[in-house]
This record gives sequence, structure tokens and C-alpha cells, in this order.
Amino acid sequence: MTVYRKISLLMLAVFLLIYLLGALLYTQQARHDVQRELDGVAGLAQSLGNPAGLPDSLVSSMRHLKPAGGMGFGSEGEVPVWFSTLIAGESFRPVVNGWQVDPADEVEEIWEGFLLISGAYAIGMALCFLALFVMVQRGVRTLASLSEAMGAVSAGQLTSRLPRQGEQELDALVCRFNSMAGALESEQQTVGRLLNELLQLQDREREHIARVLHDDLGQYLTGIRAQARSLLYDPDLGDRQKQQARDLAEHCETIQKHFRHLLQDLHPLVMEQLGLGSAIRHLAEQWQQLSGLECRLAMDERLPEFTGEQQTHLYRFLQEALNNVSRHANASCATLAVARKDNKLSIEVRDDGVGNDQLPGNAGLGVRSMCERARCLGGEVKFLSRIGEGTRIRLAVPLGANSGGVI
Repeated sequence: MTVYRKISLLMLAVFLLIYLLGALLYTQQARHDVQRELDGVAGLAQSLGNPAGLPDSLVSSMRHLKPAGGMGFGSEGEVPVWFSTLIAGESFRPVVNGWQVDPADEVEEIWEGFLLISGAYAIGMALCFLALFVMVQRGVRTLASLSEAMGAVSAGQLTSRLPRQGEQELDALVCRFNSMAGALESEQQTVGRLLNELLQLQDREREHIARVLHDDLGQYLTGIRAQARSLLYDPDLGDRQKQQARDLAEHCETIQKHFRHLLQDLHPLVMEQLGLGSAIRHLAEQWQQLSGLECRLAMDERLPEFTGEQQTHLYRFLQEALNNVSRHANASCATLAVARKDNKLSIEVRDDGVGNDQLPGNAGLGVRSMCERARCLGGEVKFLSRIGEGTRIRLAVPLGANSGGVI
């Protein structure tokens, strides 16, 4: 039951109780007044004498007195019988000196007053209910707005705010909500800034490790492989030693191959040298070789310009999406589409795997990292997945007015 109905029923019960008590007091006072009036009229009839000896004009103008055995009491028909009986009784019409005391006129006046008071009471009650309806509706609208705003906050829209209210209690509630939403928004901004700094620090550490490995360990492996190859041409070595040198060179080549894949995972040097488009193509080719799955790439030749940090976020987003396909999707094919549409960069990664109805609810660290990188780019990411229908990951990155260049 709604609040308005509960309050209305309570007020209606109170109004009815007050009305019944008032009606009881009114009828008691009316019975007392009628009795006093009849006592006075009886004394008047005693002093007037028999109506037969009085002029007709005087007899017809008498109030509360009728000649005994004369015409009926015409005014009784305008008053309900139950009310007349309640006020004057059924048979209390004494005959005094040829006059019959008739309280019908007095009862009619009391009935008219009762109707007037009841009508005024009903109008007042209706106005009270109308005022109650208006006030409750204002409060309910505020509570409904508060509920919608809380739902928006629970959905992540922490910028939701409510306008100030004229009622002190509602305004205090609204102010507390706005304060809470502001605090949550501030905390979200702080957490987002820390996560962004953490991702940047992670990327810088990966870049540093990749460069150290490339400049130091990579050079050592290259030197070992070259020395092993040179031993093949040493005439002082036997066939067994040359075979060992040949095996050593092949092992070095295998290590270098995996080493290059590791460096590419740590930091895509091709992106620094050739740009984001080439880095994405290289990522698709490398993922296809390592996973053994087909990767269909559809990408616009002219991509918008991004800062180095933005390019890193985009590359890591795609890298994590493809890694999730190879690890969890149980798919045979993945499709990567990158296109510029309506002043935004649209990216979609789709697979034909088993799907997951719980995305992104039961997401792991990788999916949360993708969501955070999308937020750092100012974009919006959506996960569309169903059991048996594969998974689609869509990222839309808005492009500013200065994003008209290409890379």
C-alpha cells in the first residue's frame, strides 16, 4: 500500500470519528433546545386560550402551535423521519387548551443547520485531502527522483545530482545524497587516476625491461649464435663437435624467436617505428602464429592520430582481447575490425567460441584492465556474449577536434 493511501485512510478514520462525535453532541444539544422550546410554547398556549375564539390570521401565524385535530403538520415531509424521531421523539405532541404543540418547525431548522454544518465539514475534509495529496505527491516525486538517482549511481553514473527542495526535511535528504554522490565521484576520480598512473607505470616498466633485454641479453644470444656458426668452419674440429655447434646455433635461434615474441609482448617496438596501424597488423599476425587460430583483420588504412600513451592503451586493449580468445573462448577463428566512424574510432573483437553469459560480471583481471584502458581513452566498452554464440567486444573512442590527422 502506498504512503498516500495509508495516510488517507488514517485521516479518513480521524475525520469520521470527529464527525460522529460532533453529530452526537449536536443532536444532544438539539434535543435539549427542542424540549425548552416546547415547554415555552406550552406556556404560551395556556395563556392564549382556545384557538376557536381567536382570529384565523393569528392562529395560522403561530409557531410550534396548531389547533388540535386540525390540518396535518406539513413541514415534517422535508425532514427525514429518523432525524425527527431522534430529535423530538415520535409522540411528544401534547394538547394544551385546544392547541397541539408541534416541534416540526424547530426540527426543520435543526435539520437545515445539520445539513449546512455537514456540508461545510465535507468541503473542509475534501480540501484537507486535496492539500494532503499535493504535499504527498511533491514528497513522492522527490523520493522517486532520489530513487532514480540512486539507481544511476549504482550503475556507475556518479555525476547524478538532485535539485534543492523547499521542504526542510526533503532538502536535508537531497543534500545528503548530493554530498554522498560527490564524495563517490571524487573517490572514483582518485581511483581512476591511480589506476591510470599504475597502468602507465606498468607500461614504462615493460618498456624498460624490453629495452634492457633487447640491448643486453639479445646481444649475448646473437654473439653466442654467431660463435656457434663460426665453429662449423673450424678445420680442427671433428664432426661431432661441429654437430654440437650446429645444435647450439639452432637452440640460440629458437631462443631468439621466443625472445622476440616476449619483447613484442613487453613493448611493441614496431609501434614506435611504424605506428599504430603496423603494430596492430603485427599483433594479429603474431597472435595467429602463436595461438594457431585464424585471425581476420579488417582495418582502415588511415587511422586518427593518438598520443603515445593512447596508442599504448589501444594496443594493450587489443592484445588482452585476443589473449582472452586464445585462453578462454575455445574458438577456431577471431575477427578484429578497426574503423573510423562518425568522429569516433570503432573497434570490435569477435570470436566463434563458447560464449559466456556472465560477462563482464565475473570478469577477471584482464577484462577489468580492458575496462580501465577504455576509461583512460575516454571511450566506452561493451561485452556481448551468449553461451554457444561467441563473444563480441566493442570499443568506441571519441575523437576530438584535433584528431583529424592519420597515422
